[in-house]
Amino acid sequence: MGNAKLTGELECAWPAKFGSWASRIDASPTLCRSEREVPWRIRPPTVEDVREVVREAARNRTPLWPVSTGRNWGYGSHLPARDGSVIVDLGALDSIGDLDRPSLSLRIGPGATQAALHTFLLKNAPDLAFNVTGSGGTTSVLGNALERGIGYAGEKDTEVYALEVVLADGSLVGPSAGRNHKSRTHPAGLSQDGLFFQSSLGIVVGARIRLRIRQEAEEAVVLQGTLEGVMGTLKSAYDHRLISGPTHVSEPGRTQRLGFGMLRNLWQRDPTPAEVDACFPEHTTYNGLFSMSGKRRVVHATWKELKDSAMPGVRFRRADSARIASAAKWLSLAGARNQSTRLLAIRPLLALTWGEPSEVGLASLDGYSGGDPDRATRGAIYGNAVSSVSADEAKRASGIVRRQWKDAAFTWILLDGRCMITVYTLHFDDAQAKDVHAANAAIVDDLVGAGLPLYRGGINVRIPGGQDGVGRRIKEAFDPLGIISPGRYET
Repeated sequence: MGNAKLTGELECAWPAKFGSWASRIDASPTLCRSEREVPWRIRPPTVEDVREVVREAARNRTPLWPVSTGRNWGYGSHLPARDGSVIVDLGALDSIGDLDRPSLSLRIGPGATQAALHTFLLKNAPDLAFNVTGSGGTTSVLGNALERGIGYAGEKDTEVYALEVVLADGSLVGPSAGRNHKSRTHPAGLSQDGLFFQSSLGIVVGARIRLRIRQEAEEAVVLQGTLEGVMGTLKSAYDHRLISGPTHVSEPGRTQRLGFGMLRNLWQRDPTPAEVDACFPEHTTYNGLFSMSGKRRVVHATWKELKDSAMPGVRFRRADSARIASAAKWLSLAGARNQSTRLLAIRPLLALTWGEPSEVGLASLDGYSGGDPDRATRGAIYGNAVSSVSADEAKRASGIVRRQWKDAAFTWILLDGRCMITVYTLHFDDAQAKDVHAANAAIVDDLVGAGLPLYRGGINVRIPGGQDGVGRRIKEAFDPLGIISPGRYET
């Protein structure tokens, strides 16, 4: 079982200095079954307290590992990349406010979760929505964006700006009244936002995030067919600007796992294999999901063009956010019980496209029935690779993964008509933890060697810091003592 071991280092200094902020962390397993020695978990209640934690770390040469909520599932969750790092839990910095309608933006802290932001908007601005990911309602909106996450409406790092950052010397930097305006993501001259991730060069303690206005029609579109048919149809649709946001494409194995989990969520019991087959018969079919929104007549015209331009054998279905419940009821009354059950089961998945967060994205995990994914009875490691958009590239990436680990499932995220992310999940029993981590290391080497680089890393997979030592030189300038998230990036 992977977990956080406790070390005796810094036994007295941190609790004496920070009192109730310092705690021993729960030595529970992580989803990827990794293991680290962690002396303390510090939960500072204010930004000024974060600054004092950083100053103390500089004085004692203590490495810090900042987390927003510690729910980086499958990549290491809350654990640091290196032993001996103190975890700085930013979950108490959960403010949401300063809603500015002219710029359609608001300010959030790193502890603000998807569920909390959704609730805030329902109460204060029900006509507005934000870009949701499938990582779960309790995950950090800002943390996911800083780690270059991908939501159902686009890449999230393009939506956050005016970052407020505590640097390694304890100073706080942020937007300047003379250079920044809420309506524009970039100021005049140098924009420093792109330098910062979840941590590495500084600790991000706040930012603004862009919102969008809900539309007359908010529809989720599902297309099914062969891998070649689905990829070819989507590539043409992007090229002709029929769709613009990301499309998530799942292979049959992922769909079966997800179908099992969604039925379990709906019925609060494990479905039988026959029940899964009846509601999710796609044993050879690939499924794509994307959103369409706008004026209803425009969405309808786009829908017609999509169907007319589809490759042979590719089928389209759509579900409107305002009509999905009545559609399920109608199917049930018409005797199409399996189709009605399917629609009710997948509703939380479809709802991600119109901005409703949920835990449905975790339903494909083996041995997970809700609650904390780290406590799923089987482990999982997430990985990824970047390529151009084509069925051949999808097969090439998945082939590299499966040569090292057979029990794998895949989703491809088409960002547009040019770029595609292969997201793989390695499923394993606890007894296989050592073998699967060795396999993943080999997979990463093979993917990079094949010209399929990663777009994000985990605690066991480091991303190079930049070409020609630029990353190292920037790190030395911002953090000469190397105390902030050591090991997060190669420098």
